[in-house]
Amino acid sequence: MENRNNKGLILGIVAMIVAIIGTGVAFAALGTTLNVTGTAKVTPASWNIHFRTLSSPTITGAATVPTPPVLSDTTINNFNIVLTKPGDSVTYTFYVENSGSLAARIGTFTAPTGPTCTGTGTNATNDASTVCTNLTYTYKNVTTGNTIAAGDVLAAGASTQIELKIMYNSTATALPDAEVTISGLGFSMNYIEN
Repeated sequence: MENRNNKGLILGIVAMIVAIIGTGVAFAALGTTLNVTGTAKVTPASWNIHFRTLSSPTITGAATVPTPPVLSDTTINNFNIVLTKPGDSVTYTFYVENSGSLAARIGTFTAPTGPTCTGTGTNATNDASTVCTNLTYTYKNVTTGNTIAAGDVLAAGASTQIELKIMYNSTATALPDAEVTISGLGFSMNYIEN
């Protein structure tokens, strides 16, 4: 009997193994493999915003330019002009160019709070006030006709012309007694990706 019980037990174990294998095969027959394949690459964009083509000054009246401005890729500096009477002015034009492949916009535009006038003679305070009251300093986007402002867009491959003008108003009725130095005429445009 023991032999029979062993044979029954063995047959039971074999039947169980066959059932487990059959279930695994049944589940394997119902399986699905999903694949995702592909490639990617990064083509670098180019960023190149710079100044280009600073004009010779347009001079009105008796104004002079003892030191012309120096243009580099990202700065225009060291200009020195002299105004001597009402109606005198000096005007420069230049371009901001986007030679890159990304559109750009002015993120921040830092404008001067107004020119600062410093007198040098015995009536320094009055002279400074006279000059600053009669001085006009403008910078505008000639391409659009608008004042330069944050948010101005410069498309890839495009350029915009800017005009910078310093003028002693023609309506002025007074001149300083001595030389007055004018500072604070700079501005800054910070271009960022649009």
